[in-house]
Amino acid sequence: MKNLSTLTKSAIIALTIAGVGATAIAAPATNTKAVTGSSEAVSAMQSKISLTQAIDIAKQNAKGDLVSAEFDYDDEDDDNSATTGEYEVEFISNGTAYEIKIDANTGKVIETDEEKLDKKDMAEYSALMQAKVTLTSAMQKATQSVNGQVIGVEFELEKGQALYDIEVVKDNQIYDVSIDANTGKILISQVDMEEED
Repeated sequence: MKNLSTLTKSAIIALTIAGVGATAIAAPATNTKAVTGSSEAVSAMQSKISLTQAIDIAKQNAKGDLVSAEFDYDDEDDDNSATTGEYEVEFISNGTAYEIKIDANTGKVIETDEEKLDKKDMAEYSALMQAKVTLTSAMQKATQSVNGQVIGVEFELEKGQALYDIEVVKDNQIYDVSIDANTGKILISQVDMEEED
């Protein structure tokens, strides 16, 4: 286990503390029956609009390179869109990030925001443009790996390594899948312990 990332170490510690044995790391699908589904996972599975559809809708409202897309659910918020969930899709163009929020049931654009990128964001964007694996290819790989539905994807630079952090829902569980953006290798694929209720 050479050069484990902080995310990997944290995940291993979290699994150990939770009392989940090494079999859960090797084959998380066999252990999902014992864990209750999260509200976010259930809400994402019940949404009428998929992440891919939300990305297509967002493309009609913004230009640039897709850098992240995720399902957002907040059961403690009184806002009507939060009870059904929404997608937040982000594009970058000419040093500006454009975020489009889309209702997960109607496909209606709720809000659009734009923000100038800082140096860190520009460095991440530059690394994304040099990545050998595209964001959509990483989503397909994660879908096949878990045999579920992608509800979130984000490109990140973690200690100089270019990664796609992907959330996939299967059997009312959210799985974290981390894929190397240059090799396409799956680095992590496990149940997200933080999302459980």
